[in-house]
Amino acid sequence: MSWDGDFMTGLRACCATAALLALSTPAIAGGFAVREQSAEYQGSSFAGNATSGGGLSGMFWNPAVAAYAPAGMYSEAHYSGIFGHVSMTGTSSSLSPAANAAAAALPSDSGNVSKNAIVPASYMSYRIDDRWVLAMSINSPFGLATEPSNRIWSGQVFARTSEIKTYTFTPTLAYKIMPTLSVGVGVQIEHMTGVLKQASGLTAPTAEQNTVIKGTDTALGFTAGVNWTPAPGTAVGLGWRSSINHNLRGEIARLGTSTASGIQATINTPDIVSLSLRQAVTERFALLATGEWSNWSRADKLDIVCARNGAPGGFCAANGNVITTLPLAWHDGWMVALGGEYQLSDAMKLRSGVAYEISPIQNAEERTQRVPDVDRLWLSAGASYKWSEKVSFDLGYSHIFGIGDGSIERDSGTPGTASNIHFSGKVSSHADIVSASMKMKIGDIPVAYEPVK
Repeated sequence: MSWDGDFMTGLRACCATAALLALSTPAIAGGFAVREQSAEYQGSSFAGNATSGGGLSGMFWNPAVAAYAPAGMYSEAHYSGIFGHVSMTGTSSSLSPAANAAAAALPSDSGNVSKNAIVPASYMSYRIDDRWVLAMSINSPFGLATEPSNRIWSGQVFARTSEIKTYTFTPTLAYKIMPTLSVGVGVQIEHMTGVLKQASGLTAPTAEQNTVIKGTDTALGFTAGVNWTPAPGTAVGLGWRSSINHNLRGEIARLGTSTASGIQATINTPDIVSLSLRQAVTERFALLATGEWSNWSRADKLDIVCARNGAPGGFCAANGNVITTLPLAWHDGWMVALGGEYQLSDAMKLRSGVAYEISPIQNAEERTQRVPDVDRLWLSAGASYKWSEKVSFDLGYSHIFGIGDGSIERDSGTPGTASNIHFSGKVSSHADIVSASMKMKIGDIPVAYEPVK
């Protein structure tokens, strides 16, 4: 097989999973972030994820990790199955007697709003020489998929379906300045689509059609990072993923009618900074740690704005008018993780970890029926198996406990007016995640360089 053939085979292997990104990806990190980007680090609750010493998937959090890729061509394919349960119970009330009576007749339980999904992530690298590595990752770093199994429920005017998908390609260049120091940079090319549905009203609560908002956008962001190995067995990594400003354009329409109006909506994803440590304690055992900050305080509100005049009777009176606003006022998100790895044999490595995640949503007025987020406790375990010199596998499992006060207090309009509907409720949540990956050296490329671990 020629080198060109190997390169194209590897590129196709890396990119084949991109089509699967069309699957709904429920947020299993603060806000609507998707943390499941690595089966290897899933097993340690993502402790140590931004340092060298692990696989290429660490480049998602720190592009400098790519500088430690093996010689020649190398690829990783990761898949995470997410099985969540999120439910809300609550009541809606209004100053309007008719609306209040209609709301009181609705079931208070949303049923499970979480949708099971498979989240893929792919990584590929080519070592140019002993210092330079060219790499590519394909991920879905943000996503949201909530849909009450009870479509007719007390919160239907706030949310029926909420779906955000991202498709992110990140070409990356990493450089080893010296054996103990590497740097990396990358460009995020991110496509986002969003669909929001809610009941049009409460006057006929069991027959209300949906109001649907749709939008798409493609925008750019950046990644940068550094990895330092001050002593054998010690690695410190610092990585940054920039915020991406998405200006989604699409339309708003009420099902069952012919009227639609053009809209635009701005969504700013957060800057994310990860700091990780990998410290060998013995020849077989290493401690892992990570601290992560997410700049979710950028998410103040979501305005749906008229982008062009629609048909008569549509939602837009004039361009630039705000059709509706979703108040957010989120805080910055934080996560700390601690884990360990044990080299059981030449072929087998075991790992486990625990993490605590502070949600950007910290009170009842910030929490929404679309993003019923709470603080989380992660418990994880995993293993890696070296099948041969070219092929290895990873398996990871996490159970996530939703903890803390999950209260919701939301208004559909201006409080104190007859047109406003107030929802008061509670959230309960937990999730199970199973992740698997395959890592592969591609082709019979001679190993001319092996990086210092």
